[in-house]
Parts: sequence; C-alpha cells; structure tokens
Amino acid sequence: MSTRLIHRSAARPNRMISETVALLFTAELIAPGNRLMIVTPWISDVPILDNRCGGLSSLEPSWASTTIRLSKVLRVLLQKDVSVQISCGPGIREDNFLGVIKEMAGRDGSLDSLTIRRASADRYSEFDHEKAVIADNWAVFGSMNLTYRGVELNGELVTVTRDLQKVAEVATALSGLFQ
Repeated sequence: MSTRLIHRSAARPNRMISETVALLFTAELIAPGNRLMIVTPWISDVPILDNRCGGLSSLEPSWASTTIRLSKVLRVLLQKDVSVQISCGPGIREDNFLGVIKEMAGRDGSLDSLTIRRASADRYSEFDHEKAVIADNWAVFGSMNLTYRGVELNGELVTVTRDLQKVAEVATALSGLFQ
C-alpha cells in the first residue's frame, strides 16, 4: 500500500482509522525516524495503542497492560531523540495535553526535541485548520482531529500514504507553521 483513502461514516463507525493510526505509531516506535509532525486544531490524550494483553511492553517496558495514550507514545519517541512538532489550537483540552507532554519531556531531559505552536485564542484571528500526522516515511492527513471522536467516532475522510514524494509534499506544506 502506497496511498489509501479511508472514509468512515458517522452513521457506520468502524475502527479502520484507529487501527491504521495504531499500526503507524507502532511502526514508528519500532524504527523511529527523525521527526514526527502533528498538526491539528484539536488534540487530546487519545488512546492510541491497545496493550491490554501486554504484547507491546517490549516496545516500552514501563507500559502496563492497559490502553496506551498519545502522550506516552510521544514520550517514548522523544526519548529516542525524535523531533516532535505539535501545532494545535487553543483550548483547555489542548492545554492539558500539552502540559502533560511538556512535563514528561522536562523530566526526561528531552524538552529540546519538542516544538509546540499554538493558534491564537482570539476568535477573530486567523485559524489554521489543517490536520495531519507526518513521520519521515508516512503521513495521515484529511478531516480527522487527533481526539477520541476524530480517531474513533466522527465521520472522517483521511488519506494514509507511504509514498515518500507525497509525504514530503505534505511535510513541506505544513513545516512553515513551525518557523
């Protein structure tokens, strides 16, 4: 699979998006790239990996047999010297999530690998509404916010690609958010 379009209807929810996201993050944990860029107006500490059987503990021995949330996945990637860039909108949920990430990165000494960009809280200012998760060799982009509803429930249309030219195009288009 080089590029795949996934459509999930709110009237007929399925797990294709969440399972794809889980597989991509698992691959990133196994063979981390140099960077992970997350661009989404709304973000929360969404469950990403199902480790209830303990099978993913080989990726991170401290993980209990439970659902692994985005913050814990990002923590491991930061510890592996992956440059994690997050661009999101204003909001209490976003404040809480970013606070957790910053606190963990500060404790681990990986704060230099974390870049955060926030949209203005002024409701009349310009607002970036792009949505993408981009690694070195894959990207997911489309209508999905990185929230529980976005990953699990809402009707969404996302493109998943491992086409390196398309990954580079999406990364280049969004990299200006971090400059």
